Amino acid sequence: MKTAPQHNRPSISSLISGITRDAGTLINKEIAAARLEIREELNKARSAALLMGIAVVALMIGAILFCLMMVHLLQTLTGFDLWVCYAIVGAALVALGIMILYGAKHRVAETRLVPARSVENTKEDARWITSRVKFGAK
Repeated sequence: MKTAPQHNRPSISSLISGITRDAGTLINKEIAAARLEIREELNKARSAALLMGIAVVALMIGAILFCLMMVHLLQTLTGFDLWVCYAIVGAALVALGIMILYGAKHRVAETRLVPARSVENTKEDARWITSRVKFGAK
């Protein structure tokens, strides 16, 4: 049986170095692709934040104009002086704000930044490991 000539075949060390070089190139390209993807996602987040900011400004201006409209509507319907109508609408908004603030205060008071269950489970795991180590040492 004839074998193919060995002089044209690359050596094992050149094959390994080629594989290593290709793996390095592949890793570098994957890192570059990940950076590009992150950059694109950051651009999306930036544009979304800009749109949200514009929306908040538009909502605030709309809310102010709506409140002014409510004052003038109240004056037209009731015949009260304009300053009385401003006082009524302002008082209603202050009352609404106080109620929302009160609810938010209670929600903050109930919020715990330390996850109590996870801390307790971790303590229990540490106790279990400590008891196993003590039994193993005896």
